[in-house]
Amino acid sequence: DHHIFRVEILEFYSKDMVIKKDGYRNPATIETTGAGDTFCACAIDYVHRNGLDNLTKDGLFECLSFANAAASIITTRKGALSVMPTKEEITAFLTNK
Repeated sequence: DHHIFRVEILEFYSKDMVIKKDGYRNPATIETTGAGDTFCACAIDYVHRNGLDNLTKDGLFECLSFANAAASIITTRKGALSVMPTKEEITAFLTNK
């Protein structure tokens, strides 16, 4: 199996699938500290909970959307680890998109 994770262009490659997702631009952004770490942490959490073996395009899109939303939220806060959004905040953000 071949898995490449490319955060800088918001693409996820897994096996024979490619998922592309536009980022969520947030007009309330005050700094980008922690955005990449938050994105990666959320993507890794998704893979940890769901595994890689049975990932579908829908699952990959869900993973990427969730990670993008979390990264967008953290850019509206000062700091990094201590201000990472909760699952509930991320879900609410996605519901409003």
